[in-house]
Amino acid sequence: MAILEMTPDAEASPDLVGPVIRAGNLAEAVIEAVALDNPGSDVLVLDRDDYVRVHTLGTCRLTQASLQACLGQPCRLAELEIDMPSFRGRLKTRDDEYLWFYNQRGAGTPGDQR
Repeated sequence: MAILEMTPDAEASPDLVGPVIRAGNLAEAVIEAVALDNPGSDVLVLDRDDYVRVHTLGTCRLTQASLQACLGQPCRLAELEIDMPSFRGRLKTRDDEYLWFYNQRGAGTPGDQR
């Protein structure tokens, strides 16, 4: 799909999930990596000067491999947390992947074997 500028009104949608990153090179790399890791989903971006909201609808996946490729240098996903003062949704972390998701009450989380 596409990387789109999010309107402030769209920010209120409860179905949008993903990281809030301090503005800069890392934020630009996260936007590109989220687009790579979520094929078929629009990536909605709201630039607030000091920080950038990077969201997709329902689930937002970010892998270490995509982030490193977009940054052009090695990095660990855990290092992202220094520049991620907030996020939207619930977050499931692994060493090589972060997954933000929207979860209605009573629904299983991604990967649950129910």
